[in-house]
Formats: sequence, structure tokens, C-alpha cells
Amino acid sequence: MNRTLFPHIEKWLFLLIPLIFFGFYPSYWSKLTDNKTTVQHIHAFFMCLWVIMSIVQPYLILKKKIHAHKMIGKISYVLIVLIVISGYTLIQARYDRVLLRVQDRVETGELQLSPQEVLERVASLQSIGILFLLLLIICYVLAIVHRKKILPHATYMIGAIFTSIDPALDRLIGFWSNSFELEPNFFLTYASQLFAMILLVALAIFQWSKQLSLKPVLVVIGLYTIVFLINNNASETARWRWFAETILFR
Repeated sequence: MNRTLFPHIEKWLFLLIPLIFFGFYPSYWSKLTDNKTTVQHIHAFFMCLWVIMSIVQPYLILKKKIHAHKMIGKISYVLIVLIVISGYTLIQARYDRVLLRVQDRVETGELQLSPQEVLERVASLQSIGILFLLLLIICYVLAIVHRKKILPHATYMIGAIFTSIDPALDRLIGFWSNSFELEPNFFLTYASQLFAMILLVALAIFQWSKQLSLKPVLVVIGLYTIVFLINNNASETARWRWFAETILFR
């Protein structure tokens, strides 16, 4: 495992715990007793299980506990379905909630938007959720398809695990910048995306230094690049609105 992924990857993955805790602290963990929906709590529970699994699985491989690794891997088949269903339901609910909020602001004159522009704005605000849910599905499926080959399986699974980084880090940076009333800049806007990409490029360099095949990691980098390009350049277009409304049945 240390030869395929980063050295001591099982230890580095522990950093997901504070990242997700602090990233979602302002919007979720600090408001557990507030008016949160059941789906929000269910999705958070499943994501906590996903993070725990992400940390435990590399450790089991290093300790040569292959049977336990395979057993948890089979459990993840059910877990990923539950994560996708609960995540999808949350995105649908957020779409409806944001739509009502934007429509209210238009009615009060706070925003000057046409009905079409309202729908485009609401759809654009769902881009991160939709894109990273799709990215998680694709990377996970690729990892399972290649489960009998260590390099592609581990690399694609890292791609799936890293989908937790951007949403958490983006929220953390957003909360931090709002608290200090910082003006938007390149770092604040793209830091979370660049961080994940830097990690993937570093993984590619490491695997290249070990004379391993770069195909899996380049596929993951390509997928992340597509997600970032769509989110930054196409999420406010009519085509994205059509895609979002179609996939969310809205």
C-alpha cells in the first residue's frame, strides 16, 4: 500500500476527521439541536461511516487482514447506495429551498431577475453537490470494477475518498472569509479545488517515481478537472440548468 499510494496513507487519512468536523461545524455540527431534517442526520451518519471505512481499509491491507478488508468492502456496496440516495434527496430539498428563497428576494425587489434567470441561479447553486456526488459514484464504481488489481483499485478509491475534501474545505474557507469579512480573491475561490488537485498531482508524481502505471491516477485527475471546469465555467448556463432540472426531476 505504501508503494502504491502515499507513504503512511493510513495515518494521513485521519486528517479527514478534523477537516470534515470543522468544515461542517458552522452549518451542521453546531446546530444539531436546531430544525434539521431527518435526511440531513441520516446522510451525516452515513458519511461518518464512509470516513471511518476510508481510514480502516488501508490499515487492514497494511496489517494483511485481507478477509476483513474484503468483508468491509462488501458492506460498502450497501453504504455507497445509502450515501447516494440520502445525498441526492438532500440536493433535491436544497434546490426547492433555494428556489423559494430566491423567488422571495425577487418579489421584494432585492434581486432583479427574470423567471429564467431565477431558475439558472438556483441550478448553478446545486453544481457542487451534483458534480461531487457523480464523481463519488464514478470513482467508486471504477474502484470496484478493478478491485482485483491493487494499483487501480487503490487509486480510484482515493479519488472517491477525496470527494469529501472539497465540500468540507470550501465551507471552512467560506466561513473563515465571512468571519473576517475578506474580499473574494483567487485563493478563497479556488483553494479547495486546487488542494484536491495538488494532492492528486503529488500522487501521480509519487507513482511515477515508483515506475507504476499512471493511467488510473490520470483518469482521476481528468475526472476532477472536468468537474472543476464545469463548476467554474458552465454552472450558470442554460445547458447546466437543463441538466440539473433533469437529474433532479425539477
